[in-house]
Amino acid sequence: MKTLALIVLLATILLGCSSPSSVSVQSKDPNLRPVLMKGPAPDFDLENIEGGKLKAADLKGKVSIIDFWATWCEPCWSEIPKYNKMLDEFRGKDVQIVGITVESPYKDIKPKAKELGIKYTVLVGDDKVQDGFGGMIGYPTTFIVTKDWKIYKKYMGALADKDQRIRKDIEALLGKDQPEKATD
Repeated sequence: MKTLALIVLLATILLGCSSPSSVSVQSKDPNLRPVLMKGPAPDFDLENIEGGKLKAADLKGKVSIIDFWATWCEPCWSEIPKYNKMLDEFRGKDVQIVGITVESPYKDIKPKAKELGIKYTVLVGDDKVQDGFGGMIGYPTTFIVTKDWKIYKKYMGALADKDQRIRKDIEALLGKDQPEKATD
């Protein structure tokens, strides 16, 4: 049993950050495939680091990538250039990327976002929004949400091909909106 706990702890360190306030140990590797989620994403009203607030209702109508991250989580940092690139790739389409910063000192959020060059919207998260998305055992945790605000998939950890998987999810969700082409 100690060996399994050690393996899980090492995997968590390599693939993502555990919350500093609680350490979770899993018996199954969540990084082998995304967790398919069905059901509505939660309502929220969170502070935007650029000013004002953003409500979940404001995100409806577009495919949303909701990435939970922390200012102290180095694996989270490694994903930011990939999200910036996706933001550019899907510009003009019904896609948006939102980072929700959690378990981070408030004073550190905006400077860290600037230092990391985040181009997408960054919100200040709280326990309520984390709980609404089903809770987190570590960071980064990323949700793909449909245009009608239903959770489509959940990715845990900083997977090497996560951005490629998310692109496929986006294309699949955008493709559902396209009219069927008639075949001759």
